[in-house]
Amino acid sequence: MVNVYLFIELLRAANAADVADKLKSLELGDCKFANVVVLADDKLVAQLDCRTSSEASTAILEKISPVEGVVQTNIMAAVRPVHR
Repeated sequence: MVNVYLFIELLRAANAADVADKLKSLELGDCKFANVVVLADDKLVAQLDCRTSSEASTAILEKISPVEGVVQTNIMAAVRPVHR
């Protein structure tokens, strides 16, 4: 399991709430959004949980980045949770 924390920048003309809803509805295989939050009119933050880092890369590059209104997707952190 890997948790990827994303900072997503949007076109100024994009509606942040609509883009957030679109992201939540994407089919991402073995990845799912734990949360997508509107930070500002042109910024979102999200937590993407995936089975592997390879699946996370595929989801970000092939599914999330091409969404209409998304200008840039930044990975702030990728964490492998430690279970004790």
